[in-house]
Amino acid sequence: MSLEPRRTPAIVGGPRAKTTPYGRSVRYGEEELTQLREAIDQQTLFYTAGAKVKALEARFAELNGVAHAVATSSGTASIHAALMALGISPGDEVIVSPITDMGSVIPILFQGAAPVFADLDGATATLDPASVRERITDRTRAVLAVHLAGGACDLAALGAICDERGIDLVEDCAQAFGCAWQGRPIGTVGRIGCFSMNEFKHISCGDGGIVVTNDDELAVRLRLATDKAYDRRPGVAMRNPTFLAANYRITELQAAVALAQLEKLEGIVARRRAWCGALNRMLVGTPGIRLPAAVPGCDPSWWFYLMQVVPEELGADADEFAAALSAEGVGVGAHYIGLPVYGYPVFTEHCAYQRGAHAYQARSYGPGLCPEAERILRDCVMLGVNEGYTETDLLETAEGIRKVADWLANGRA
Repeated sequence: MSLEPRRTPAIVGGPRAKTTPYGRSVRYGEEELTQLREAIDQQTLFYTAGAKVKALEARFAELNGVAHAVATSSGTASIHAALMALGISPGDEVIVSPITDMGSVIPILFQGAAPVFADLDGATATLDPASVRERITDRTRAVLAVHLAGGACDLAALGAICDERGIDLVEDCAQAFGCAWQGRPIGTVGRIGCFSMNEFKHISCGDGGIVVTNDDELAVRLRLATDKAYDRRPGVAMRNPTFLAANYRITELQAAVALAQLEKLEGIVARRRAWCGALNRMLVGTPGIRLPAAVPGCDPSWWFYLMQVVPEELGADADEFAAALSAEGVGVGAHYIGLPVYGYPVFTEHCAYQRGAHAYQARSYGPGLCPEAERILRDCVMLGVNEGYTETDLLETAEGIRKVADWLANGRA
């Protein structure tokens, strides 16, 4: 039996489900301009002399209920500062997710340590604690828990493993601003939480980052790690570096924009939660599709919406599903980052440096290292999310996904 005309997929000549452009929020406005004018009026843009970096750090710490926040120049800088503060050194190993941005892994290599990729949970696309446990060695010094797409890792299990083995848990929260785990803000469970404020995150200052901790000594080292190990504390002010650090300082201009953005975060996350939560409910029972899942106790903040096809049920792969959705006007892409990070030439060819030895060269990287992560990338389809999406966007998106999935699962009749 043929489909009704209104249910015929656009890819075979039917009407598009998405007939209106997706809504978008206005990201920057008067609030940011006010903060920038105040920063300029200070006649200094250096973090120790101005008020904006200090205000950003104080406000971020307050909102997250932590003792310390240190602003950085990027999310990558946040992770690198964390690893420097923890003393990660040549020959050490750091366990990390294979589905992440290279920015999660660059700092490990720069510290002379070897990234060890653990496999993922198939439903949440976050670190599988069982795989993490299997890959710990006597060289493991930290686990970098990457909270993907606005959802948390299993922090209870990872925290227990780290406590048991005496290693540090660091949270990569670049995609998870505003996510909560068991009622706690993300980034406050591990020893250090690392955030990104680049142009594409929940809040932005163009590029920037921030790290949080409740450890007083780590907070001092985090500050030093971002400023060449120059100690600029009042009453100290000493250029006497005691470890190798970087220059990851943030300016007053970045902090001014971030300060304005921070006050918008709660509303941004609330709108994303409402929209994606409604989409999840509307898509329950859709054939051949695995909907995004969260670990117990997690309230995601939805950086994007990650579906997975079940090819044997859908009768199609991720590319076919994405092509049919795109024809409907539903903006999706298949396979997210394409390859696991360990599939990049820098790993498979061990070419991070032109000369010399590095700890990671002793490890083999390539296909088969994390089978579930590879399956996720093969089967996933990513839908971008914006807090400006409307009710019409919701209804049309759900209609497009259901229509295409029903058509494919029913043999494209």
